[in-house]
Amino acid sequence: MRPLRDTGPSVPREKKALQDELETRCNQVRSAEKKLQHKELEAQEQITYIRQEYEIKLKGLMPASLRQELEDTISSLKSQVNFLQKRASILQEELTTYQGRR
Repeated sequence: MRPLRDTGPSVPREKKALQDELETRCNQVRSAEKKLQHKELEAQEQITYIRQEYEIKLKGLMPASLRQELEDTISSLKSQVNFLQKRASILQEELTTYQGRR
């Protein structure tokens, strides 16, 4: 009767061939990962470039006087928010003090 598996010299060669193929596939995966990272970086750089171009175009569309007026309004609103936050904090402290006395 013949043995179920051939245990002759071809087994080490098959094992070596499988190891070589595995190593090749691992190298291909690493290479593909590097290419993907490179493409992701290129895409991110392109997005940044397009965003900058858009901002430049948008600034060009808005008259300088209107832009300044809007920036002043934003600054004023920030100031008002800070003032109101401080006022709310003071009122909260007064309320806490008043409730503590009751």
